[in-house]
Amino acid sequence: MNTKRPMIIVLVAVVALLVAFVALRPNTGSPSPATTSAATSTVQATSPAATAAPAEPATTTIVIRNGEPVGGLAKLSYKQGETVRLVVTSADTSSDVHVHGYDIDGALAPGKPARFDFVAKHSGRFEVELHPNTQIAQLDVVP
Repeated sequence: MNTKRPMIIVLVAVVALLVAFVALRPNTGSPSPATTSAATSTVQATSPAATAAPAEPATTTIVIRNGEPVGGLAKLSYKQGETVRLVVTSADTSSDVHVHGYDIDGALAPGKPARFDFVAKHSGRFEVELHPNTQIAQLDVVP
């Protein structure tokens, strides 16, 4: 019976080595279909493009006091195709706000802002002004 015990130990060691080899070997072949679908669904579930909402355009606010832009002439820069969101507010001025080159007007009154939301389709430099002739912003649209 003593001769069988060393054979059993050797047999158990060989089986353990085979299991370890199979479990730890590098994957050099193509993955099994189960592995492929699991990996694919994981990538799809965590892909930022699949879950991220489009970014909202930033809103620029220009404050008018005594008929002039607070802080001076606002410099606005956009790429062609971006959305321009502009709000002009005032507590003491009523006027029409005009975006040259886009022919967009908005009424401004104390407590009632003029709001603009448009796509920058035309490239160039455009004035934003209080009518009749006070420039409050410079709008640059680059291709």
